Amino acid sequence: MKEKSFHKTIAKNTGLFGISHITRAIVRIISNKVAAIFLGPIGIGIIGLLENVLSLIYSITNFGIAESSVREIAIADQDRSEKKSRQLITIVYKWAFATGLLGLTVFLIFSKQISDVVFESQSELLWFICLGSYFLFTSIANVRIAVLKAKKKVGLMVKYNIFTAILSSIISVAGYYFFGIRGILPVVIATSLINLLLSLYFTKSIQVSSSAIGIKQTFKDGIPMAKLGLLLSVGVIFGQICFYVIRWFLKTYYSFETLGVYQVSNTVLVGYLGMVFAAMSNDFYPRLCNYENNKTYFDDLINDQTEFALLIVVPAVLVLYLIAPFLIGLLYSSEFLNVLDILKVGLLGITLRAIVWPIGYIPLIKGNKPLFLKQNLLGDIVNVVASVVLFYYLGLVGLGIAMVTMFFVSGVYNYYVARVYYDFKFRPKTLKIILVSLLLSITAMVVVLFSEFKNFNYLIIILFIISAFYSLAYLKKSLFY
Repeated sequence: MKEKSFHKTIAKNTGLFGISHITRAIVRIISNKVAAIFLGPIGIGIIGLLENVLSLIYSITNFGIAESSVREIAIADQDRSEKKSRQLITIVYKWAFATGLLGLTVFLIFSKQISDVVFESQSELLWFICLGSYFLFTSIANVRIAVLKAKKKVGLMVKYNIFTAILSSIISVAGYYFFGIRGILPVVIATSLINLLLSLYFTKSIQVSSSAIGIKQTFKDGIPMAKLGLLLSVGVIFGQICFYVIRWFLKTYYSFETLGVYQVSNTVLVGYLGMVFAAMSNDFYPRLCNYENNKTYFDDLINDQTEFALLIVVPAVLVLYLIAPFLIGLLYSSEFLNVLDILKVGLLGITLRAIVWPIGYIPLIKGNKPLFLKQNLLGDIVNVVASVVLFYYLGLVGLGIAMVTMFFVSGVYNYYVARVYYDFKFRPKTLKIILVSLLLSITAMVVVLFSEFKNFNYLIIILFIISAFYSLAYLKKSLFY
């Protein structure tokens, strides 16, 4: 079968999602700057710890319905089964409400203990009780957006992302400006409510089953998705626990300030650079599901996605190597410049992630749930062990090395799984792009390690020019010829 090129489709949909994620990045920059000024490293650390706890409880109680429903609805649409698709949507909506209530209940039961962990007191207990609504709002919103994702409603998803980003930023800025640290909890509640209302608005055109579906059928038909989602959730839960261990270690044995620096590094590496992967995954995952039984197209899509990710990510990584000191000062304040010690090596991890990320989906798409779980658990275990040990011996630089270690080990194992179990291999031209990308990123890392981080390092400028021309030349050839 002739090789199929997905570059144009990837570029088109990534560009559309990129618009929304760039908007999110811009408004996040504004809200993070306000947070840095009015909350300082301590407040940033509290936000990171609170988000970690909320994500952990959400992952435990939502059964991964949002994630698993994408695959099931996408497959139903591929089979052109409109009736089945509508029934599935109705069922996942009901499950979203039920799991949201479960999350709210669990949170209320442990609210006192959680308040002690995050604020080291119960002075915010009333707001903590109100915070339980976050789980109901978030569960419903996430499932509804998952339906848009499965349906490939790109335009609606882009609009949703843009509006939620802008409104959430306005709420965050106002809350932190007027109330400081005491505004953290009201901001979380208000933003989750906004996400819910917008998700209801943007999914109002999605048709559901016209016939009534009872509790018994809802439970029976939803169990397969819940089983898959629960397996996915185990990986997410374990990952959140690992992140919590790292944050708890930094807070307990060092300080909230150190935790704040770590949180900022995650925001830069996962939030800002991670938006590239977020933009691509909105289209990549459901599209890959459609080619589950077509090995040629399946492998072509993974190779094309890997190439496209590297051609976009590597220049972005080099830009950060180029302007990181200026950017951290601009986005936050001089109090956070220690983040640079993490970024020195940690930025290389983003390049590795671009290689690891597409092949990591293969076991999930193929239905090998235990193998997919093993992949995630391995990465999380390596991350928490390496982070704690390397930070203890090497300080903040060790956290950057830990990130690279995690993606390197995950990459080797993921490729082994893909090669042995599914006979997947990278094409020669994909391997060439991987080699060039790693060479550029490693060279930049070595330059910064031996010359320190400084704005507009002329050696990094040369590397960026090479990377930009290489990416543009390849993308031009792939997209226009």
